[in-house]
Amino acid sequence: MSSKTLLSVCAIGALLAACGGSVSLGNTGGELGQGTDDGTKSSSSSSTSSSSSGGGAGGTDECAKEKCGPALGLPNYQCSDGTTGGPTGRCLLNKDGTCGWEVHQCPTQNACFDSSGNLDPTLRKCSVAADCTTITYQDNCCGQQRTVGVASATKTQAQKCGDTRTAQWPACECPVGGTKADDGTVDTGGQTAAVTCHSGVCESTFTPTKCGTEICTASQSCCGPAGLPACYDNGSPCPISQRKMKKDITYLSVDDRQRLSDELMSIPLATYRYKTEGPTEKEHLGFIIDDIGGAASPAVMASGERVDLYGYNTMTVAAVQIQAKQIAELQRQVEELRKDCKKK
Repeated sequence: MSSKTLLSVCAIGALLAACGGSVSLGNTGGELGQGTDDGTKSSSSSSTSSSSSGGGAGGTDECAKEKCGPALGLPNYQCSDGTTGGPTGRCLLNKDGTCGWEVHQCPTQNACFDSSGNLDPTLRKCSVAADCTTITYQDNCCGQQRTVGVASATKTQAQKCGDTRTAQWPACECPVGGTKADDGTVDTGGQTAAVTCHSGVCESTFTPTKCGTEICTASQSCCGPAGLPACYDNGSPCPISQRKMKKDITYLSVDDRQRLSDELMSIPLATYRYKTEGPTEKEHLGFIIDDIGGAASPAVMASGERVDLYGYNTMTVAAVQIQAKQIAELQRQVEELRKDCKKK
C-alpha cells in the first residue's frame, strides 16, 4: 500500500517493537539514507508500502532498487535474539505488485503489551481503589514516560514488563513530553499520580494543581508572590517586581547602562531552525547563546541553555535610555547652533 507521508523514526520504532519478522515499506517521498544489514547506509534512494516477506509475489522476489524510491533513513539495531533489526537494504515485491524496502523486525519478547502498547489487563484488575498502585516506564523512543495503574499484587511482575519495554527502545531525536497517565492527563511538574479502580481496572491520573485561579499546562510553571500566583512559560523568569520581594538591589549607573547598550548592539542576530524541525518549518529569529558568552550575559539564564527574556528586554531599555540621553544632547547642540546663526 503506497504512502506519501514520511514515517517518523518513533512511529516505525513502535511498529518494529510490536511484531517479529520482516516488513517491506513502500514510497514515503523522503531523501534519507537507507540502512543495511551491517548498520551502514547505502547511497541509493529508498522508500515505503507495507507487506510481509514470504515468497512469490509479496515475498522474497526482489525489485530494482530505484522502484522503492527514497530511503527510509531508519537506524539498525541489535535484537535480543542476536539478529539485526531495521532496514536490510533489499527492495522486495509486495503482493499488490508494488515494491517496498524490507525492514527486519525483532521478535516480540514482551508479551505483557499488545501491539498498541497497552499493558496486559490481567495485571490491572481491581475491586476497589485500595487494590491499586502505579508503575512507570518509557513508552516510546522519544523517552516519554508513562505511569500506569496496576494491581498491587502484580506490581513486581508489571514493573519487570515495563523495564523490559524501556530497554527495547533505540535512541530517537524527538521532543520528550511529560509523563502521561492512563486517562491522558500529563504531569505538569513534580506531580504524583493518583490511582483509582475504574470498571474493574486500575487507572492512573495526574490531578491538575491550581495556580491561583489558573491551571498550568505541561509547558508552564506556577510562580508569583503569596496570594497572587500565576502560570508562566517554563524558562521565563517569574515576573515579581515589588521591592518587598527582592534583595541586593543596585541601580545602574550611566556607565553600566552604556556597557549594556554596547553589548546589546554587538549581539549577532540569526535565523535558524531546531534540529527536530523539517526544512519546510518557518525559521525562527533570534541569537545563538554560544555567540555571546553563554551564561555570562544578562540575556541568558543561569543554566546557559535558555534566553532570559526579562534580562534581554531590560538591556533594550538600557540602550533606549542611553540613546534618549544622546538625542537630548544633540538637540541641545542644534539649538545652540541655531542661536549662533541668528546672531551672525
